[in-house]
Amino acid sequence: MKTDFKQIYTSSGFSTILMVIILMVVGLVLLIGFNLLIASWQKNILIETQYYQQFNQASSSLTWAITQNWQKPKANWYCMTESTYQLKACIKKSLLRIDKYVLVRGEAKDFYLYTLAHFDNNRLIVEKGHWLDYCPEKRAIYCE
Repeated sequence: MKTDFKQIYTSSGFSTILMVIILMVVGLVLLIGFNLLIASWQKNILIETQYYQQFNQASSSLTWAITQNWQKPKANWYCMTESTYQLKACIKKSLLRIDKYVLVRGEAKDFYLYTLAHFDNNRLIVEKGHWLDYCPEKRAIYCE
């Protein structure tokens, strides 16, 4: 019996090359998918890091504001800044009808934290539980 070796090698070589190409395409698709997933994670981490930095900066501004001597609060915002740590805090009379509160705002770029305080002898007195991450006034325009 005579076999044609030329015919056997040519047909099996094509299927091997085809399998290698398919495996390379599958591997490339997986690598691209993982790359997109990692890029998405990196973006989320960057956004969260920026949020926490702004939050901490605004929180530090509120803490710093409590230690400062202020003018008597008026209907408009009065702000003080500290250049070393780039802190900025503002106060104004609150429109809330109870307890004659002063609204204190800690700022970090476009991020604001608020607290309600009492004004006594040019100092702010903050009670526990009055920290807010939103403006307590009835309309948002009163916080601008």
